[in-house]
Amino acid sequence: MASEVTPEGRVVAPLNITAPTPDIDLKGFYWDTVDEKINGPPAAPIGHGSHQQSLQAQVVDAPDVSRRVGEVPPPSGPAAPPPGTASLPKQLATQVGLKDAPRAGPLFPLEQFKGAYAGNGFNLIFRPRANGPDSKCLDGLPIQPGDNSGPDDNILVLNLTTEQVSFGGTLGDIPNRGLRKEPDIRLSGLPYLQTVQDHTFPATGRCDHPKKIDIHFEPGVWLNVPPASFHNGKASVVRMASIPHGTTINAQGFAPKRDPKTVTGGVTGGPDIGVIDTTPFDIGKPEDPKARKNGIFISMNETTQESFRIPQDLETFGSYGSGTITTEIIKNPNLVLLNAITDLDITETITFEVSTGHPESTLNGGGTTNISFLQGVQNPITSTVMNSPTAHAASMTAKYWIERVMYKVVVPEKLPPNTQLLLRPTMPADSTAPTPVFSITTGPGGNPTRKEITVPGIQIQTSQTVLLNFMTLSWPHVSVSTLVPVDPQPFQMT
Repeated sequence: MASEVTPEGRVVAPLNITAPTPDIDLKGFYWDTVDEKINGPPAAPIGHGSHQQSLQAQVVDAPDVSRRVGEVPPPSGPAAPPPGTASLPKQLATQVGLKDAPRAGPLFPLEQFKGAYAGNGFNLIFRPRANGPDSKCLDGLPIQPGDNSGPDDNILVLNLTTEQVSFGGTLGDIPNRGLRKEPDIRLSGLPYLQTVQDHTFPATGRCDHPKKIDIHFEPGVWLNVPPASFHNGKASVVRMASIPHGTTINAQGFAPKRDPKTVTGGVTGGPDIGVIDTTPFDIGKPEDPKARKNGIFISMNETTQESFRIPQDLETFGSYGSGTITTEIIKNPNLVLLNAITDLDITETITFEVSTGHPESTLNGGGTTNISFLQGVQNPITSTVMNSPTAHAASMTAKYWIERVMYKVVVPEKLPPNTQLLLRPTMPADSTAPTPVFSITTGPGGNPTRKEITVPGIQIQTSQTVLLNFMTLSWPHVSVSTLVPVDPQPFQMT
């Protein structure tokens, strides 16, 4: 979604760029369900008013493209941090020792995990559906599903989303003690905070609903882990996260090898984004084609309205509408990532994956834990085998593509030497990627004539799959996003 420039020369930020709060301050965050869009707003809970605007969803102030460094008045007091700066509250900063001298940034491949990022994406989840006589089902559907609408023990929820991730400072050296011949290692890490909102708008078929709904909150830590003696010299990265549904994850993956011939250390060229199949399958059989329940869940067909799905009517989103939620996208959400980078000039890509793993894996660390409500009844009580999970988050795999993108930026004419101004690039017409902002400084000769220049920037794309186990099946819960830095990326003209 590209930005606009007004006749007065101001850049209007697109709706899909939002600014994370620098502090962990949740007074504007209120988790809710998209069911409200169907049933109408419920009574306000005690302690909350109607939906408050989250500090993590404020739109970045549109920069003035004509502003010059010399024209900015000095602050009357201490300068406030720029939007999206990953600072911490005083108490938290004291706890983790960040009031001391700045520490080095994260190591490869996490070097770009600094400051704050924001953008847009897509979320798909088959959630369990209560349908017993005493249940209070929360998903009253406006179109009554028929006899041929598929199993009624689930409901498919589709969200067009905005997303923000703030990264804190590094935590220093974290010692892990070895044993016998296994030497000690020192980890390095940094905290992060991720928030996601639903902006699905049936009136337009796009991610531009004026009333956002907070649907995800995730604090966590990223780690760089040196290799153990049995890892064949391969370092790894770890993502540890806590999700308020009652699930924690510990996911690990081998770090890619840095390419010394590229700027970022990634490989030359764009990302290799594969296919994700969201069709539910028999538990434990993800690779068996016969285990996939193809053709059973009509909710995966965009044209079928009488189904267990939110939203049921996808006409404005579908193939003959905006194309934001089609049958193909429902079956393979990674198409959203490919659509975002249409016609973008991506010259380098760092790729890595973290997973909760399996005991037989080469990298056998990690796992998920769930509260009892999600685990369901255990029989016998001392057994770890679940015979009736409500929504057991059994595993998680997340893939990351950190991309170096070459953007085209138009610099105005008649600019003196060493003039600094904020500009947004011209985005390809068919790209749905968020639009970054650059802090451009003219060279010693200034910029006498209007000029188009090529400016490098960073973009992060993610694809995550959580397998939820219930009713003898594994149900893929897939979230994808494309993010750019919130703060202006600097560029010096020559």
